[in-house]
Amino acid sequence: MAPLRIAVAGAGTAGLAAAAFLARDGHDVRLFERFAEPRPIGAGLMLQPTGLACLALLDLDERAIERGCIVSGIDGRTVRGARIFDVSYGDLAPHLFGLGIHRGVLFGLLYDEVRRLSVPIAAATEISHSRPLPGGRVLVDAADKEHGPFDLVVDGTGQRSPLRAGEVRVRVDRPYPYGALWGIVDMPDTWAHTQKLAQVYDGCHLMVGVLPVGRGPDNARPLAALFWSLRVRDHEAWQQAGLADWKARVLAAWPEAAAFVVQIRNLEQMTFASYADVVLQERHADRLVFVGDSGRVTSPQLGQGANMALIDAAMLSACLRDALSVNAALADYAERRRAHTRFYSLASRWLTPFFQSDSRLAALVRDAAFPIAGRVPYVQREMVRTLAGMKTGLFSHLDPGIWHARYALRPLSAAGGPT
Repeated sequence: MAPLRIAVAGAGTAGLAAAAFLARDGHDVRLFERFAEPRPIGAGLMLQPTGLACLALLDLDERAIERGCIVSGIDGRTVRGARIFDVSYGDLAPHLFGLGIHRGVLFGLLYDEVRRLSVPIAAATEISHSRPLPGGRVLVDAADKEHGPFDLVVDGTGQRSPLRAGEVRVRVDRPYPYGALWGIVDMPDTWAHTQKLAQVYDGCHLMVGVLPVGRGPDNARPLAALFWSLRVRDHEAWQQAGLADWKARVLAAWPEAAAFVVQIRNLEQMTFASYADVVLQERHADRLVFVGDSGRVTSPQLGQGANMALIDAAMLSACLRDALSVNAALADYAERRRAHTRFYSLASRWLTPFFQSDSRLAALVRDAAFPIAGRVPYVQREMVRTLAGMKTGLFSHLDPGIWHARYALRPLSAAGGPT
């Protein structure tokens, strides 16, 4: 397809990745961001082989690995020490891994790439809606100023996208009752799980965890993300109860986390995030496409948000290269992403009550069934594929090697053939 004039709304992971991929393909891209200075929102995240493979298409994966922390798997236990999860990427392929990374580092890599590609950024411009024109679209900001016209608008504004209204039908929009508190602290030298996501559960109402994230944007020391599950309705009560009360609850559940908890000196170090389940009828309209959380929102239980955003951006650019028209490319994009996003929406919806809910029955089932299921080789392999972001259905999966050979399920040998 000939180069297009493209507007990308939102400078999060999805928007920045889309801008980078599309600019690399020769399109005339303009990025719109509501903040005066684009910045990351959030603490730490986990990049899966799928997301890393898409970063590799931008030549950014090795730089991410230099700053992040390789994660070999998940160790999940109850407060009484019973193991619920013992999931290792090595059970899938010895060369695959997850990557804990500070959100600011991922943002910086993508933002620097967008700047390197000379993509104009309209900062302090909050987009309120989009309006179709014959053969194009304009963006309208909060001051009612029009921008455009553009051949295509890419919506990367996130979970609460203002561009969906009047364009696509939202089939599901359900907030989850639980959210999480997140904070970044130094990784103690004495920590036993320096390459694992470690979690502790008490029923389904309590979950505390630590994710190693490597070095931050301005920090040479290894860091970790500390998180604590919390009901949305209890957030205000948590603030009123004070720091000492919360620290006591964390240490009662997980005494080994003391070296992390002691570093939290005020409530402002912990950021609260709420989550939702959002499903669109279609992820595109006339010359308008939704990527990342604008197109679908899940709980963080499976840790796929940033990875899905990177895949969306990579697939959108590929569809635009192959199609004869913009709308044909968008229809192809929606179809090619359908099975993957549907699986993770359903899996997230199904799994969340086992880790963030008030259900005693779900806790009993989880504690009894998950360890047994994990000892069945087939189930164990499917659990790792789910964690690694590869599942497209109950009995189907994708291979990240479709994006980059370094992350293929069967690695390339030195001679260039499959091992």
